[in-house]
Amino acid sequence: MYSTTSIFIIILFAALCHAAWSSIVKSKNSLGIMALTSIIEIIFFTPLVFYVPFPPLEIWYFIIASVILHGFYRLSVVYSYKFGDLSFVYPISRGSSSLIIAILTIFFLNEKISLIGLIAIIIVCIGIFFVSYKKSFNFNLPAFLLALSTALLIAIYTLVDGYGIRLSNNEYSYLYWMLLLNGIPILIFSIYSDDISLKEFNLKFIGWGMLAGILAILSYGIVVWSMQYLTIAYVSSIRESSIIFATLIGLLILKEKQAKNRLIPALIIVVGISILYFQI
Repeated sequence: MYSTTSIFIIILFAALCHAAWSSIVKSKNSLGIMALTSIIEIIFFTPLVFYVPFPPLEIWYFIIASVILHGFYRLSVVYSYKFGDLSFVYPISRGSSSLIIAILTIFFLNEKISLIGLIAIIIVCIGIFFVSYKKSFNFNLPAFLLALSTALLIAIYTLVDGYGIRLSNNEYSYLYWMLLLNGIPILIFSIYSDDISLKEFNLKFIGWGMLAGILAILSYGIVVWSMQYLTIAYVSSIRESSIIFATLIGLLILKEKQAKNRLIPALIIVVGISILYFQI
């Protein structure tokens, strides 16, 4: 049995992996990187599914739902990065997703929200507002709306996968099949899309795609695996530390002009999420 501390550290590592994956998707041809990520997942997990029991029918409902949701999620990510910076889109999508998970948990699981929990929700909303705020009183509406749609998809597939792996008799059976299949919808879309040119697929680009695939496997594979040991809310709370990593990457590596102004709002979002989830 793993200790809570070790799982906490492992999830922090997953958060860093996800922020790094997102930075690659943002800085390169997003759809091309998504396609290569999916190919790496298929290559990696195809042999592994032969070493686990075949999931029963009731578990396949969760796997299929997760695959469909992940397809729309990855497509939403691709288009959101076309309109907005990593340090703008990422905090909104990740922070809002945790807020949505909290609300769904409260209403559908009949959880009572305390005064501190209500304050935490307000803190998250303030952080999200300041990420999108500009002195000119204008903000990037298309990127903002796409980030919110991404957040909704993240919230739903997180709950689906969290409950799916808990109901599965063999957690690795769920994990391997879900990670094998979840990239197929975006891969099919990319094949028929005009946004990808074969000229871009040189060795350097393929290398970035392979790295992105490994990071994607580590980032979400660890998160779903950890949900069998910790509550979904706790895992989500730790995972959203990736907001800080993504903002720092946007500032230091991608050289985004507005990233520096988004460090404090990103930190506010993480603080609000942490308070909120420890109240559930």
